[in-house]
Amino acid sequence: MNKSLTKKYSKSADFIIKNDNFLIISHIKPDGDTIAGALALNLFLKEIGKKSTPVCLEAVPKAFDFMRSIINFRQDFLFGDFQAVILVDNGDLKRTGFDQRIKEYARLKKPIINIDHHPQNDIWKIAKINLINEEVSSSSEIIYHLLEKIDPSLINSEIATALLCGIYTDTGGFKHSTTSSETLAIASRLLSAGAKLKEISESFSDKHPFPTLKLWGTVLKNLRFKEDFQAMISVVTQLDIQSAGANDDDLAGVVNMMNSVPGPEFVLLLYETKDGNIRGSLRSDSTKIDLARIAKLFGGGGHKRASGFLIPGRLVIEGNYFNIV
Repeated sequence: MNKSLTKKYSKSADFIIKNDNFLIISHIKPDGDTIAGALALNLFLKEIGKKSTPVCLEAVPKAFDFMRSIINFRQDFLFGDFQAVILVDNGDLKRTGFDQRIKEYARLKKPIINIDHHPQNDIWKIAKINLINEEVSSSSEIIYHLLEKIDPSLINSEIATALLCGIYTDTGGFKHSTTSSETLAIASRLLSAGAKLKEISESFSDKHPFPTLKLWGTVLKNLRFKEDFQAMISVVTQLDIQSAGANDDDLAGVVNMMNSVPGPEFVLLLYETKDGNIRGSLRSDSTKIDLARIAKLFGGGGHKRASGFLIPGRLVIEGNYFNIV
């Protein structure tokens, strides 16, 4: 770890020790890293005698039911109730779901800690501390180092399970290229602390409800290879989702299955949301392409090999073709 990053960990740890009441914000369309990282941080803060409240504008997905006893996310808040805000894995202000309110909070010179592994974005300008490392697997890996800096003896089984869940989901079960030797070393230490890998893997990889499998079948049926772009694309309408007896959350993970097909430079899943938008999820194992740049063209963002965006419209499928209207 370089000196600059070590200094940021120390600064973040000192700030947490000196303050007492924190608001922790996870991003919309929550994934394992943002939810599990926020949970681990929330539990740890309580262990050291602090007050903290995790918030996510959208409901926590069903896949986290195995940790339901420790999930206490709110969907709204009053900034006046807190001394400081911690943003976990948000990527940019818009992705928080509370962007205008956070901007106003920052104008009042209130402190914000930004914990993330995404590239530089508009949060960096308003945060008091940017605890950022783009080279690691996940924001949960960053949070592990932060908690270790404060007091590693307090990383109990629940905290370890949450951190391992965040790392596991953002590495695709340790299969993505972001999985480093340090990532695996941290996973080993978390297992020693009582992390429940079996429950995590069953919830996110091994077992899927019947509606989920039906919906994934539709995704695979709609797969198309676009030779001009060397891309594998699939589309899913709200009617497809409803016909399977599923919901949007059941699409989690299927884009990684699409990415397992050899040959394409990248894969794209487009699906309709209930509120009249189309969400795009991009994945790639290629070092030749930067998906974050593609997502940015549509107002989105993310990482080089995993990104997404949201645009207004609906999908019209006609045979082997689809249009966005």
